[in-house]
Amino acid sequence: MRIVNNNQGILQLFSRMNGNRTNANKPFGNTASSRHFGIGGRNTLEDLLSGHYKNSYGVEGMVITEGSNRKRIMPVSDEMKQHVFNNVKDKFYKYYGMSGDNESEQREHYGKINEYLKTIKKENRSAISWTLGQMHLGISQAVTKAIKAKVPLWEVGKPISKEILDEVFADEKITSMVSGKSGDAKGFDIQI
Repeated sequence: MRIVNNNQGILQLFSRMNGNRTNANKPFGNTASSRHFGIGGRNTLEDLLSGHYKNSYGVEGMVITEGSNRKRIMPVSDEMKQHVFNNVKDKFYKYYGMSGDNESEQREHYGKINEYLKTIKKENRSAISWTLGQMHLGISQAVTKAIKAKVPLWEVGKPISKEILDEVFADEKITSMVSGKSGDAKGFDIQI
C-alpha cells in the first residue's frame, strides 16, 4: 500500500513539473528536449531497431554522424530560399541580427523547413537541411557586412535604424542571394 502511494506521489510530482499534463513519459516538461518532443519526432523501439531514426520534428534521414556526406550544397525550392531570407530579415528587424527568444517563431520556422524536408528523398534531407543552414548563415553575414559598411561601429544585437535595414534588404547584392543573380552569393545562386 505504501509503495502505491509513493508511485502516485511521484506521478503527481512529474505531472506538476510537466504543466499538469498526465503524460509521465516527459517528466520534466520545461526542458528544451521536451519542448520539441511533442512535435512528432518520437522514435519507437521499431524505429530504433530498424535504423529509421527521426529528428524531433518526425523527419527521417537527418543523420549527422561523421562521414554522413551531409555537408554538401543541394538544390532547394524558391519557396524555401524565400523562407530563409524572410527569417533572416525578421531577425534583423526584430532582434538586430540576433536569434531572439521567441519559441513560437522558432518552432514555426523550423517546422516549415521540416515539412519541406519530408517532401525530399530521405538520403538528401540532411544535406538539404545543411544547405538551408549555410544559406541562412551566408545571408546573415552579408547583411551584417552591409550594415557595417554603412555604420562601422554597429555590432550585432545593437539597435539599428529601420531606414538602414530597409536600404540593406533592398540592395541587389542581398536579394540576389535568394534569386540567384549575383556572383557574390558564394555558390548558392549557382548551385541552388
